[in-house]
Formats: sequence, C-alpha cells, structure tokens
Amino acid sequence: MSGLLASQPGLAVAAIISLGVAAQWLAWRWRVPAILPLLATGFLVGPVLGLLRPSEVFPAQLFFPLVSLAVGLILFEGGLTLRFAEIRETRRVVFNLVTWGGLVTWAGAALAAHLLAGIDLQLALLFGALVMVTGPTVIGPLLRIVRPVSNVASVLKWEGIVIDAVGALVAVLVHESLVLRQSGEPLASIVVLLLRFLLVGVVAGAAGGAALAWLLKRRAVPDYLVNVVALALLFATFALANALSSEAGLLAAVVMGIIVANAGVPDLDSLLTFKEDLTVLFVSVLFITLAANVSREAALAALSWQTLAVVVVVLLVLRPLDVMLSSIGSTLSWRERAFISWVGPRGIVAASVTSLLASRLLDEGIAGAEALVPLVFAVIVVSVLLASLTAKPLGVRLGVADPDPQGILFLGAHPVARHLAKRLAERGLPVLLADTNAANVAAAREEGLPTFHGSLLSDANDDKLRLSGIGRLLALTSNDEANALTAVKFRREFGKDNVYQLSPKEHVPAGNRLGGENRGLWLSLGGVSYDRLERLYGGGAELVEVELAPERTLADVVEAGGEGTVPLFVARDGSVDVVSETTDPARIDDGTLLAFMGPRD
Repeated sequence: MSGLLASQPGLAVAAIISLGVAAQWLAWRWRVPAILPLLATGFLVGPVLGLLRPSEVFPAQLFFPLVSLAVGLILFEGGLTLRFAEIRETRRVVFNLVTWGGLVTWAGAALAAHLLAGIDLQLALLFGALVMVTGPTVIGPLLRIVRPVSNVASVLKWEGIVIDAVGALVAVLVHESLVLRQSGEPLASIVVLLLRFLLVGVVAGAAGGAALAWLLKRRAVPDYLVNVVALALLFATFALANALSSEAGLLAAVVMGIIVANAGVPDLDSLLTFKEDLTVLFVSVLFITLAANVSREAALAALSWQTLAVVVVVLLVLRPLDVMLSSIGSTLSWRERAFISWVGPRGIVAASVTSLLASRLLDEGIAGAEALVPLVFAVIVVSVLLASLTAKPLGVRLGVADPDPQGILFLGAHPVARHLAKRLAERGLPVLLADTNAANVAAAREEGLPTFHGSLLSDANDDKLRLSGIGRLLALTSNDEANALTAVKFRREFGKDNVYQLSPKEHVPAGNRLGGENRGLWLSLGGVSYDRLERLYGGGAELVEVELAPERTLADVVEAGGEGTVPLFVARDGSVDVVSETTDPARIDDGTLLAFMGPRD
C-alpha cells in the first residue's frame, strides 16, 4: 500500500519533523520517555493509517546512510557524557554487562527466537545481537525523571552507550556470516571482519576525538564555528570508518565522544548542549520514520503469542540473569541490582540497525528476514513501556530514587548561606554548600554541613558532585555573573523552575539586567541582592518562622514587615517551597514562612 505522501517528499519531511516535535512536547507534558509518543505517532501514520511509507518517499541509497549518520551523532552525544571518574566503583559491572553479560543475552534471545518463534537459527542469532543493546535515547530521559543513586545511574548510562557499539558489531558479524553462507564463501573471513571492525572503529574514533580535542583546547576554532566544526569532523570520522569497515562508524562515534569528554576541553557544556538539541531533532525524525516504515503485516505479526513469548524471555528472564551474573562481587546492593535488572529499554540503535540489516538481507534473497522487524520492534515497545511506566515507582519503592528531590544546592558557603542551610537541614532537608573559598568551606564543615570545595562552573567537577536528594539550586554569591551562569548550567539538571539566584547589585541599571533566559529565578519576591542580604544579616536580622493562614497571607507579612522582611521559604508537610519572583504572595496562605526579619533598610 502506497502512502499518500509518496509523491511529495518535501511535504513528507515537513510532516515528519512537525509530528516529531509534537510528540516530544507530549512526552514533556506527560513526563514519559519521548520514544513512546514518537513510536505511537510513527505506527499511526504508517502501518495503521497508511499516510506515510518512508521507503517509498526516499530512495534506499539515501535513506539508510542518513539514518546511520543520525545514529552516529546520537552515540557521539552519548559518548560526550561518559567520564571515567563516574565508573570507578562500577567499572567492573559495566565491563561485564557489555562483554560476557551481553553474550548471555545474545545466546538466550537467539535460542528463544529459534524455539518459540520458529526463526532460522542464524537469523535468530542476528535477532539476539539486535536486542543485546539498551537504548541511551530512552535511558537518558528515564534517568532525568527517576534520578536514581549515582551507582545505578552510571551503570545504566555507560552500558546503554557502549553496548550499542558492541551489539552493532555482533549484528554485522552475524549478517556477514549469513551473506557468506548464501554465497558459499568460507566463514573464516569473519575473523578478519571482526578485527577490521575493532581496529577501524577504535583508531578512527581516537583520531577524530584527539583532533577535535586538540582544536578545542588550543582555541584554534572561533566560538561561532565550534559546533559546526565538531559536527563536520564527527560525520567525516563516521563516514570514513563505515567506508573501511561496515558499521564501524558506530564504534568510532562512541570512542570519539568519550575521548573529547575526558580530554579536559573548555566549554564542553556548550558543545554538549548543541549536540543534545540536534539529538532531540534526529531522534524525533528517526523514530517516526522507522516506525512508519514498518509494514502492516509486520505490525500485526508483533502481536502474535510467539512474539510476545520471546519478549517475555528477553525482558523478564535474560535481563535479570545478565545483571545478576555481571554484578557478582560488586558493591551494588540487591536493591540496585533489582532496579538495573528491570530497566533495560531498547532504543534507536536496535530500531535503525534492524531496519537496515533486514532490508539488506531481503535484497540479498535471504528468506525469513522479514520476521526480524516485528520481533525487534515488539521488544523495543514493550521494554520502553515497562521502563517508563514503572521505573519511577519501582525506584522509589526500592529506595534507589528520590520521589521528589527537595534538597538544595547552595552556591556560596559564606555566613548567610550557612545560616540558611543549617535551618533547612534542621528540618530534614538535604543541603550541599559549594564554594571556591577554602575558609568558607572549612567553616561550613565545622558546623556539620555537607560541602563541596570547587567551582560549579567547571566541567571537571561535575563527576565529583553527589546530588542524591538534591533538586534545586540557590546561587547566593556576591558575583552576579557566576550566579547567573551557574543557574543556567543547572537548568538542565534541575529544570528552569528550580534554579534561583540573588538579584543583581543595587547599582546595576534595570536596563542592563539579565533577561529570564540567561539567569535563574530571582530569589524572594525580587529585589534581594547580595549586598542587601548581607546588610540585613550583619544588622542582626534573623531567619524567623511565621505561621501563615487565610487571615495572614504572605502578602500581609511582607507589608507589615516592610523593607526589613525578606521571605525565602515556605515549609509544608515535610517539603519546602522557595519563594521567588514567580510567587504570588496573596495566594500563599498556609504553611510556615521562613523569612529574614530585621530593622528596616
């Protein structure tokens, strides 16, 4: 059945991008991984309604290379987030998961597909390789939603990115063995293919990563060209690796990202932000395109009991077995192992490599290859559904995730910040004070407060921060620029509504003050600068508690106290809300107000 957009490629591209952005917005509204609405949209416009069949719109010689480049960018962006310091305590578990642990999944999934779904053994081996991988495009959003403890997060993140390259390697080897058997050539050449894949992938990725790191560290590229130069170098490295060895570009992209991430390059955050933006676009386009390309027959085949039986074995038998065997002798608790066992969603690499190899096998006349698509897509859909719907409550139930992280990260450990943090800590709220001033950090430690000595703006310190239970930032230093830059950086971590900073110094003209997109929310009701806060504290102001009620709202308290009153927090039932410029004081009429109160300015 031809899609209605088969003869209008321009309209098809616009429709795919628009639908992808709409699905991403729905994912944000519903707080679910974007893959769910993306796949649903793709299946709806493709096999269900027959509006779009990408293989009819775009020629195969263009379609699959573009898909491969997009996947390469996604893996490179994932590699940029992998820092060696993250896995000091869990590196053995990660290594096991992507090596012989992956072998367990590969062999077990192949056996299940052969025995339960009746697939030819070699095609079943290809299926096993395709479902070895877990999806970084799914795990990343899940980790932001669940916010598990650091050990769990690092294992899932590293496994999801590295095993994509391993799974692609195994899938290519199996594919080549099928082609060699079909043509009657000796299978011994598979060894040469394996060595070439590893050599090309590692060398090309290392060379590309070293070249990019060298350019960035020596500032040999102007700022406005950094992102496009990085993109061009990545695509060149990826394409060269693929030309030398089939699909070796996937390994090269991961290696290149890891090298750049650990090379100490300046302004890595801006590069990562650019790649994240592109990744969102490419993931949106890829998932809708690949799902829409599935035939109606394949979609119906995914609903058979044989397919569902294979899915159950892969997700509920092999995944827990893989994790339990890989974590023997590790420091992971049984609760952390149980959570990792449950969360193993498949993503874009499984979908894209399946579509690519199935198409090649059908072109090469290998019978039965069409059965791979419904099997793999069934694993993707069910694994993502299970993870997205249950990961958060399961993580909370197991005690490896915070249901709603209420803790506060303070930028600044000066006397005022210590006073605020101590009062919040007394209420059971997790706090962490960060400062570059060693004397301030030492004073905070003497008062029993958790501290971090270093700059929050330094990429090198990201791996050293322990933010379990922390969900908000208060930037309280005397440096307005540092406050704003730190707030912008931690927007990605905490969300734009959870980063707060002091207003600029009082002598800064209003016209020169930063816009909302370049800063955090103003603390209190606005107009509270570092100078004013320090004057109040130095003049004897104290953080007092006032019970609010309908007859005594926040607005009433502020009006009665005048300039000497600075409302900061409202405590209710074990939680604390931060008062900011977005707070409507007339509507706050319950809870306990914590405010600085002292002599009028």
